Amino acid sequence: MIPQQQEERRDLSTMADPSINARPMAPPKGSGPSLLACLTCRQKHLKCDSKMPVCGRCLSAGIDCQYTPSRRGYKGPSKKRRVDQDSPEWPALTDSALDSRGADIPQDWSLPPSFVTPPLTTATPFAWSGRPSPGPNPIPISPPQPGTELKAPLLTPRTPDSAAASPGGDGYLVDLYYSNFHAAHPVLPPLRVLYRFNPPTFLEYVIKFIGSHFTSVVSSESYRPNIIASVVDQELSVEKVQALLLLAIVLHSRNERPEAGSCLGRALDLAYELEMHHKSYAETMGGGDPVREESLRRTWWELFVIEGMLTALGARKSFTASMVPLEVPLPCEESIFQDGLAPPPAPTLVQFDDRVFAEDDIDFSSFSYRIEAVRILGRVVVLGQTAQGHQDQVEAIDARIASWFHHLPESKAELMRPDGTVDEMMFQAMMIVNGASIYLHFPRSDLLSSPAVAAEVICGQSGQCLMPAFSHHAHAMKALKAASELSTLASMRIPVTKHTPFFICALVLSSLVQLAAYSVKAGQMPDPRRDRLTLTVGVFKSLGRTWAISQSIMRQIKAVARDVLDIGIRPAADQTALDFAAFLDGGQMWLSEPLKN
Repeated sequence: MIPQQQEERRDLSTMADPSINARPMAPPKGSGPSLLACLTCRQKHLKCDSKMPVCGRCLSAGIDCQYTPSRRGYKGPSKKRRVDQDSPEWPALTDSALDSRGADIPQDWSLPPSFVTPPLTTATPFAWSGRPSPGPNPIPISPPQPGTELKAPLLTPRTPDSAAASPGGDGYLVDLYYSNFHAAHPVLPPLRVLYRFNPPTFLEYVIKFIGSHFTSVVSSESYRPNIIASVVDQELSVEKVQALLLLAIVLHSRNERPEAGSCLGRALDLAYELEMHHKSYAETMGGGDPVREESLRRTWWELFVIEGMLTALGARKSFTASMVPLEVPLPCEESIFQDGLAPPPAPTLVQFDDRVFAEDDIDFSSFSYRIEAVRILGRVVVLGQTAQGHQDQVEAIDARIASWFHHLPESKAELMRPDGTVDEMMFQAMMIVNGASIYLHFPRSDLLSSPAVAAEVICGQSGQCLMPAFSHHAHAMKALKAASELSTLASMRIPVTKHTPFFICALVLSSLVQLAAYSVKAGQMPDPRRDRLTLTVGVFKSLGRTWAISQSIMRQIKAVARDVLDIGIRPAADQTALDFAAFLDGGQMWLSEPLKN
């Protein structure tokens, strides 16, 4: 038990992690597993001898050796200390059921020595700034004036019970954002280094707004009224672009699609004004910090990905980000970025395109394959804007989709990692490519006479029925194959709320194709397709607890399914009586205009 006098003198990092108080120089023999392991040995799952300052493995390999304190066995402060508002000390961090890897924020995490900030004390508040750090200098931190109240955004109460016990104690929402949303849209720096870059208040407000969707303790509606204005009124900065981008994603998921499109448009305009699409931008504005440079590159590519998907869904008129030279280097692997490590030299998109014919294999990140998936989707959308698409273009894109799967490395083809987690970037890449296949083949198939096609469903992009490049049946089979692959993604036994909310819209495409097949392909649709529809509705139900758009879609898909299943089998003669030219002349749509509510 630590004496009270000593406890009051504990600094910030000790409050965050009691294991910092004493680091053994080396574990005694026979004492069991070491409580310390350097980052390199942890990443490679190797036994570390914990020698300080450099372990034996790193010394022999001649590589940098860094430690971060372990939280193993730490149960957090007592309940009494969590709710005691009269205590003059900093609020204590607590371990909760949240999956918060970022609870530890070591002062020297994988950054060059010039970036190491002075040790923080209990009298050191975090500085806030909406501007990026101008260079590799420590962030100046001035002591507070006597009598002022100390506030540290990172150290606000992080559990629902402590939040209820202290005014404004919503810091745990940042954890919820990183635990449930960040992996699907990894733009911001990892939590363990987030506050090193002094995120402005409005960006933290957006983070908490998103995090509030993953808890019942606080309503997201309490943040909603002023959320857009709090960002739009800010001066031009990268953080403003990031905040608008994140708002575009979450507002679309809340079924506020016009507002989402507006936020994305603003974000893109500001990104072009900042010249974020230029190769040199991240290096210039990153101040020599590899983590910040990577975050800036990811911000541009996330804008590219989200605009591509919203264009396919009809929320954007054109895919503007694809019309500028794509010269920004590609993102690194997620494990490197999330651990706050310096990434290797970033490859270019040209290198990615040439990988098929290169003599030596180059490893590309999962994010890179996600970008390529959106490029394919963009080509399909452009081709679909003309009713008389050239057959050779349809065949070329179909070949591009097939080759995308053939050239996946074995490590990328398997979405499940050994630890049971999912590679979310590759999950989305496969989701987008299969969605592109549906957009390419469904409007050219013989599934268009189904009642499902006439249904009004959110995320149903309007488009003309198109002339086929193959037989109508061949297009139908390709669309059904893609729809089944999307259902397979939905069957993965992990929390679906950790996936991107855009997965909801992908499942809409899958559902409509399978319902159309159920109706049109009379007697040819096996029972497993009905099981897949049951699964999809279940996913809508689960996601509806978090995202409002899923609730509305679930009701609409259920209504379509009832109609299709009750209508039963169409007469066999009707299947051959489809006048495709009449569809083209009549300008009929293969998916109807989305509902406004």
